Amino acid sequence: MRHHQLVMFFVVVFTAFGIFSITRMNKDEFPQFTIRQAVVAAVYPGATSEEVEKQVTRPLEQFLFSYEEINSARTYSITEDGMAYIFAELHVTVKRKDEAWAKIRAGLQLFQKTSLPPGVLQIAVIDDFGNTSSILLALESENHSMSELKEYADIVQEHLRTIPAMGKIKISGIQQDEIAVEVDVQQLSRYGINESVIQGLLATQGLRTLTGSAGKNAGNMLLHVEAPYSTEYEIGQQIVYTDPLDGSVVRLADIARITRRPAQGSHVNYYTAEDKASAIILSLEMLPKHNIVAFGETVEETINRTLVELPADVRLHHITDQPHVVRKSVTSFLRDILVSVLVVILVMLVLFPLRTALVASTGVPVCIAVCIGMMYAFGIELNTVTLAALIVVLGMIVDDSVIIIDGYTNLLEQRHSRWYSASVSTRQLFIPMSLATCSISSMFFPMTHIITGPLGEFVQLFPYAILIALTASIFYASWVTPYLATRHIGRRDQAGTNAFERLQNRFFDHLQEGYEWLLIRVFRAPWLSLGVAVLFICLGGFLFTRLNVQMMPKAEREAFAVEMHLRSGSSIADTEAIADSLARVMRTDPRVKSITSFVGMSSPRFHATYAPQMPHPNYAQFIVNTVSTDATEQLLREYAPRYENAFPGAFIRFKQMDYQAVRNPIEVILQGADLEQLEEQADRLKAQMASMPQLSWVHSDYEESLPVMSIRLVADEAERLGITQAMLSLYLNRVFEGHKLGSVWEGDMALPIVLYARDADSLRYTDIGDLPVPTCFPGVTVPLRQVASLEPAWHHPRIVHHNGIWGITVAADMIGNSSSALAKKQISRWIRRNIPEADVQFAGLDEANHQIIPQIMWSLLAALLVMFIVLLIHFGKLSLSVLTLCTSVLCIFGTFAGLYIFGLDVSITAVLGLFRSLASSSATPSLCTSTRKRCARSSIYPDAKPLIRRA
Repeated sequence: MRHHQLVMFFVVVFTAFGIFSITRMNKDEFPQFTIRQAVVAAVYPGATSEEVEKQVTRPLEQFLFSYEEINSARTYSITEDGMAYIFAELHVTVKRKDEAWAKIRAGLQLFQKTSLPPGVLQIAVIDDFGNTSSILLALESENHSMSELKEYADIVQEHLRTIPAMGKIKISGIQQDEIAVEVDVQQLSRYGINESVIQGLLATQGLRTLTGSAGKNAGNMLLHVEAPYSTEYEIGQQIVYTDPLDGSVVRLADIARITRRPAQGSHVNYYTAEDKASAIILSLEMLPKHNIVAFGETVEETINRTLVELPADVRLHHITDQPHVVRKSVTSFLRDILVSVLVVILVMLVLFPLRTALVASTGVPVCIAVCIGMMYAFGIELNTVTLAALIVVLGMIVDDSVIIIDGYTNLLEQRHSRWYSASVSTRQLFIPMSLATCSISSMFFPMTHIITGPLGEFVQLFPYAILIALTASIFYASWVTPYLATRHIGRRDQAGTNAFERLQNRFFDHLQEGYEWLLIRVFRAPWLSLGVAVLFICLGGFLFTRLNVQMMPKAEREAFAVEMHLRSGSSIADTEAIADSLARVMRTDPRVKSITSFVGMSSPRFHATYAPQMPHPNYAQFIVNTVSTDATEQLLREYAPRYENAFPGAFIRFKQMDYQAVRNPIEVILQGADLEQLEEQADRLKAQMASMPQLSWVHSDYEESLPVMSIRLVADEAERLGITQAMLSLYLNRVFEGHKLGSVWEGDMALPIVLYARDADSLRYTDIGDLPVPTCFPGVTVPLRQVASLEPAWHHPRIVHHNGIWGITVAADMIGNSSSALAKKQISRWIRRNIPEADVQFAGLDEANHQIIPQIMWSLLAALLVMFIVLLIHFGKLSLSVLTLCTSVLCIFGTFAGLYIFGLDVSITAVLGLFRSLASSSATPSLCTSTRKRCARSSIYPDAKPLIRRA
């Protein structure tokens, strides 16, 4: 009080520093969290899914499970023809994931050489697929080829790499051209030309090797042999056969069709309302510990400078823009702060005179600014969690100032001076306010050690933001508010009050009378009052059981994802046809700004919890950009029922972004040693779940069987002609899949030369036996049926293991806001009645909730224990501490009733709100005991005078 000028100076300095800090501090949507999953992929070409499972997947799983860092319960594998994918996850106790994966990667190299079949070409550990793109860009043009777009993308990439905060830049979606050499197999037989001759000629013509130099005595001269091929025409002029009698030649163009065409494979298209164009995707990742808003601004400036160097018809579009999202979040927070201040002033105007309301509300912007400045000084970034913490404490900041002003005005009414009232009330209330602040702040710290995994990393900064904000609040209330009160708040003179103040006094007189009337009746019927309290607590617990539990909320975005799943065996051409048809329909909607189509592949990870799918010919994905978040919700509601099953043989999944890291809300895993029995159980469960009206896209990961032609060599005949299993496999692969022989270079881009058998795709199963097979004798071919028996069969293209055991997952999405918990209970009852022998595990949201809810309950108990210890220190009596603790749980009813009335989920923000309510309820009794000596004497109900006075 005596040094108020110095205090005001520091307040101005700290406030200015906070305002400065908000433009400089690191910002991100979420705290950095660790994704501990990696994909171990093994390539075993030519093997069926059954062979890969037995010879590769099972040994790999056993090897991985030998590492103590691997969480086998969370590890699963997908085995397909020629491929094995093991999705391994580390335990949450592993802090240095990069070191763990490096050790496992080194062990796998030795394991491949010593324990796996020689045909296993490669084992790769992909542990960075969890990296999230900060910005996703589409580079497109209608008038330029893919090779030209690749050059422009390289130019953009070179400029973007100069940004200091830039991390990885990944380019995807490049659809490469190829030179297809489609050989007529019948013509080869007619000329007696062996296919290996063509392979040798094309391969060696494009092979670079040593040449040397000449004239070493007179000065070195490098010898350089130019590649003979630069165009399709020159390839066609290659001589493949010379008649020894007349010298006539056969050129490659005589027996083959040579064309330049886009290689069959995954690619990206970009749709707007006006046109469709091929696109290249640039995924930009920001380095950790940087300001993502400033990063976005720098990227924008760099792109604008780069576009000047590109042709005018080359365009760069933002598909996802995380800096824009964070910028909106920060702007929304600042708007909420302003609204909160206005709301506080309006509420205070109802409760207090104008000057009192203005003095109390000044602490909100000042304390928030000081808190942001301190967070910047301590290296705490501004993200969703820390913003939520600041919003949570807004009401508490006002409470401290109101308490000081209330004590000040009470002493004024007793005819004390302004200076005396301010100093004495602050001295009396500082200790209980400090204890309340300590109690509130310390309640949040135990959760940082109890909650594990990504959610635990999410809430690490929450208690520190709370502590800093409340500390700033209590010092402001103790040092600044008393001085402001002495300058602007005087004693109320009943005769001099205006009409509005008289109306206020009358309102509070009636409110106080009503409260005292109810208070007396509570004391007259204590057991009834306790019964009502217990009833409300039980009712709160009942309401909790009726709520949907989704700890991480939906993401409000001007975009959503569309996934297209076709039946097994569908070609990439089938997938592209459906994707193009759906895109043409959607882009006519004025609410759709653009559609980025990923055919045969998935997008880069553009959202933290939206895991990319493995590339597959029967899969496609859209990222749909909309005009607003409201448009996103409208489109999802309209399009999902309209187009989910609009295309035969395909399911279209419309997915809103959320922060729950699960593939499907409902996942039921059936495990066992009998695969046929599991398949039968899964079919029955799928039929039951399909009949449930709240579920959509009921499917399993054990896909339908596909036809296979089993080719078994006839030993004697094959050996006599020198045909081995490896030779035949390679030949069939070249016929039906193509065989790369070399490359033609256009600048820095290579065009592969791929050898195909003409019209191989049009062969029917009955024609495969007529396919001519080369023998070890030059120019001699025989029909395939002569050296092998052919038997059609069926097999499953995908086999899934969970924790090393056969498993089939039946999954489904929820329709609208249906409760996944109630759906799980209904499914569980049906399983117990109809397939009681099944070994069942529930994954999806149920698994996530079962992991996190116990941790939250322990965090809640720890918070109550901290609150009890603080109350015990403050009261010095066990009875008062226990009583205060018991009364605090009454806020449970209000929390869950509010969620139920407004149709909200039980989320992490709701849990943090419950913690805040518990903390506030513990502060009130502490303040009441400190003011008991200053309460007016009461004559009502003499047997309970002390208690009623305190109430």
